[in-house]
Amino acid sequence: MRPLLFAALLSLGCAHAWPPPIEGWRELDSAHFRLRTDLPEDSARRTLEKLETLRWLLQAAWSTGGDSPGTTQAIVLDQPAELRTFTEVMGLATTTRGGALIVTAGAVFRFGDRSPGVHVLAHEIAHDLIRRRMPGAPRWFHEGLAGWLQTVVPLDDHRVRFGFEFAGGDPEKLSLTSSTLLVPSRLLSLDETAFRNWETASEAELTDLYLSARLWVSILRTEEPQRMRALESALANGTSWHRAWADLRRGIDVLRLQGKILRSLQTGWTPEVRAVSPIPSSVTRAASDRVLPPWEVHLCFADLWAMAARTRGGEALAANVKSELEAAAAAAPDEPLPQVRLADLESDRDLRRARAEALVQRFPGSADARVFLARVLRDDGGSLEGRETAAIAAVRAAPDNVDALTAYAIEVLRSGNSESALRSVARAEELEPWNPSIFVARALVLGAIGRCDDAADSMRRALDVLPDDPPAADVRTLIRERERIVQACRSRPVP
Repeated sequence: MRPLLFAALLSLGCAHAWPPPIEGWRELDSAHFRLRTDLPEDSARRTLEKLETLRWLLQAAWSTGGDSPGTTQAIVLDQPAELRTFTEVMGLATTTRGGALIVTAGAVFRFGDRSPGVHVLAHEIAHDLIRRRMPGAPRWFHEGLAGWLQTVVPLDDHRVRFGFEFAGGDPEKLSLTSSTLLVPSRLLSLDETAFRNWETASEAELTDLYLSARLWVSILRTEEPQRMRALESALANGTSWHRAWADLRRGIDVLRLQGKILRSLQTGWTPEVRAVSPIPSSVTRAASDRVLPPWEVHLCFADLWAMAARTRGGEALAANVKSELEAAAAAAPDEPLPQVRLADLESDRDLRRARAEALVQRFPGSADARVFLARVLRDDGGSLEGRETAAIAAVRAAPDNVDALTAYAIEVLRSGNSESALRSVARAEELEPWNPSIFVARALVLGAIGRCDDAADSMRRALDVLPDDPPAADVRTLIRERERIVQACRSRPVP
């Protein structure tokens, strides 16, 4: 998702686009990030340090505390013009089959350090953390909270501040910084902000929606801290967003808060100060650093094209994904991952399953091939023979892969081991609480053991965590699956 107000600033001097190079890429891994970039080495290391530091600081904003599990992928291109090859959006946080992904570009007007600006990274990391800690949160809350959290300023080793700087009417202060308090042309009401359709809004309407969302989330955090803590706790405990917000929305004095917003626009904003412990140097240090060979760079380009194809109007770009995967396979014919990802594009279910089985035979030591086969058998069906073996092999090869975990849950359920199935699904949810397939798997397990109401609730969660403006076919598929699971559950004889 993009910070709308900063796109113009970031793209200054790079109105044109040029493709990124194949050479000069490296991959750096840390405690929570896998960074692929063509930035210079020093700037790449600085980017990784910023990612980890900002993640540490932003997590202080949640009253529920703790560290979110899982790893986030980041692709940072050296120049904004390179990113424009794929998208006009200059900062984006999304999810892919490979997990969470942040995409942006380095800063143009810096001498020496070319790592991205702090507020851009903070905004996208905020989206990533919101998705992990508040799965299913609607776009207005995502954008509003990310806009608030990108104002992060460490005060010292033990305190961090969030809050806007008051620009007033001084044109010298009206620069597009991370924390300047900008005013929408029309402040939308809380409910109008919450229920407007962002996907059909014009650019001017989007700006008002975004700025109004920032103001409403900010005033809720400063004026209704108990409600916000209750919301965080409810979502952390697995309550769906719609249920949690419906409960907490009642009793809010909206007119009082709107008046407070209008006064704050004239007098300034109350900052939010949170306690934070010093970040250990081991967290920000790169655990590994290696030069990427050309075939892995092609995989990186495939990820970027896939991201671009999912944006509005970008469907035609999907053909570029296949082209990059084919280039990766040609550059490294003995590597399994390009072959696995090409096979994943196969639309014929029988051919897809045959290719998955062949890849495991060809690359028996590949975790990617094992997980792919387990997922295909989970989703596409086929003979029961060998399915549990495939799922067990996938979990052994990739114990923290959600496709492996959910495939294993379905297969051990067939053996009557519902406790192991539920544990496996619970671990998958910890890793990717935004992933609808996890809740479908949980619903199947719950339905099979007669917990019909819980199965129906899990399917509602699957619908809740769909991304904004999901394809209608995906929604229809989940609704049909919910009806099928609940009907099958309630038609089972009582033991």
